[in-house]
Amino acid sequence: MSVLDLVVPELEYLSNTLASVLDLEITIVDSSLKRLVGTGRLSAGVGKPAPRGSAFSQCMETGRHLFVEEPRRSPVCKNCSHRDQCTEEVEFCIPVRYNSKIVGVLGMCAFTEAAKAEIIRNRDNMLAFEHQLSRLITTMLREREFESILEYHSSELMTLVNSLDEGVLILSKNMEVLTANRHMFRILNMNERPLNGSSHLRLQDILPEKLFAQLQQKGQAGQLGPVTLNGQEYLISINPIEVKSGRTGLILLFSDFAKMRQSVMKADKKKSIVTFDDILGECESIQRARRQAQQIAGYDVSVLLTGETGTGKEIFSQAIHSGSTRKGSIFLPVNCGAIPENLIESEMFGYEKGAFTGASKTGRPGKFEVCKDGTLFLDEIGDLPLTMQVKLLRALENKEIVRVGGHTPIHVNPRIIAATSRDLEKMLKDHTFREDLFYRLNVVSIQIPPLRERGYDIIILARHFLHRFAETYSKEIRGFTSECENLLLRYPFPGNIRELRNLVEYAVIFEKGDLVGEEIIRSKLQPSAELPRQNLAQLTRQYERQVILQQVREMGDTAEGKRAAAKQLGISVATLYRKLSEED
Repeated sequence: MSVLDLVVPELEYLSNTLASVLDLEITIVDSSLKRLVGTGRLSAGVGKPAPRGSAFSQCMETGRHLFVEEPRRSPVCKNCSHRDQCTEEVEFCIPVRYNSKIVGVLGMCAFTEAAKAEIIRNRDNMLAFEHQLSRLITTMLREREFESILEYHSSELMTLVNSLDEGVLILSKNMEVLTANRHMFRILNMNERPLNGSSHLRLQDILPEKLFAQLQQKGQAGQLGPVTLNGQEYLISINPIEVKSGRTGLILLFSDFAKMRQSVMKADKKKSIVTFDDILGECESIQRARRQAQQIAGYDVSVLLTGETGTGKEIFSQAIHSGSTRKGSIFLPVNCGAIPENLIESEMFGYEKGAFTGASKTGRPGKFEVCKDGTLFLDEIGDLPLTMQVKLLRALENKEIVRVGGHTPIHVNPRIIAATSRDLEKMLKDHTFREDLFYRLNVVSIQIPPLRERGYDIIILARHFLHRFAETYSKEIRGFTSECENLLLRYPFPGNIRELRNLVEYAVIFEKGDLVGEEIIRSKLQPSAELPRQNLAQLTRQYERQVILQQVREMGDTAEGKRAAAKQLGISVATLYRKLSEED
């Protein structure tokens, strides 16, 4: 297809206009000499090639106009294959140029003496007309090319928009629906159809009345939601379409809120799902804490985890979430002590566009909103300012939050697991923690013991970390020397499990042998931490008690189970009871 085929209707109009004004017959051929249009006697040749060796072919080859009088006798036409059948009295051929190339020829032909005299008389004007004619056709071609580009980009845009797994509505500045993508029709449970002519959609007809009112109130940018359409929740992002002259419309993006929560959940997980099997330890205090957590995991109650920093409170909270009915939803940890005081409310409850300097132009949902059906872990709850404690209590009591700078209540219902390393009861007496919030959070309280009180668990955890880091760093390390384990048992671990993990990682990195020795551990211990001295008898008694406890757990904590445990260990039942009653 030639470039002139793009503008055949326009060329037909041009030819007919010229023919009527000049009283001449007009024909236009393309670069292959095929006639695209023709008037009067020349219309019969449309779609057929011009004669070989004709003035048309010479004009195309040379790029110069040709004025031919008496074509049957003119030297220009001596090689024309149609010379003997030609009835033309005069012929004027003008090259048609586009982008510096000859793309066709326009021919003006006279078939009568009167018309011949007219064209000869206006010959100079005809020559001057060549430039204007070429420019006119060039303009036609550029407009059509521009239309084709627009059509292509429009098709490209719709292909892209239809490939999105999100609903898209494009609105005029009067809130009329101009375009909807394929996924949007699925969201609305409607058959897909073009939105033009008599087939159109009104926004107020497809959105619930309350949502339509919120959208109008929201203005030109921001977010709405989550909102429910046909039983599914969506977050609506409102984005203005802007040109130099101003805003000309809006784009509404409907994002599946459930998928958004799932994405956040995956992004926030630092490793695979944590279960109660990941809580290691054999001492009675950690076993008791684990049993309590397992018992309440399935009940949708608030939990307060207390214990020193580094004892594993977040591991407990993740295990509780994994054992709950909310395990398919998001688990979101928030460190209340790590958020600047002036940003806590916006982080927790979100904010609307323009709520404060530096706020996102579209606003942002807060932790409560993102985690509205999941588990929200509020770590270091004791560091929460009093003003925020009031707002947190109100959110927990009413199950509603309002974004900073907003007015519309948003329903939220996360399960709250709070944790603190501070003495909240002392804070209650000092009036630095609200009593009503304390009792709202402290439905179930679980105390996580410090590592220094867990006896042989130190070795169990140290060996676990050793295996993990040896694999991570590709080191051939089998374990610890007995002197090293004795040192670990005597060290008070002020940083608890976190400190132990870091200590073992350090040792694995720098140990050159196949056993971690006492020296490399001692070089990393805190100088200020005083090592209590334990003699061999104390260490033996401590180890015996741990072995007996493990055997009792396996056989059952009943009289019959203890008799079986004593028999398995080769000691009397009385000895078993005596050793169990001894302190660590």
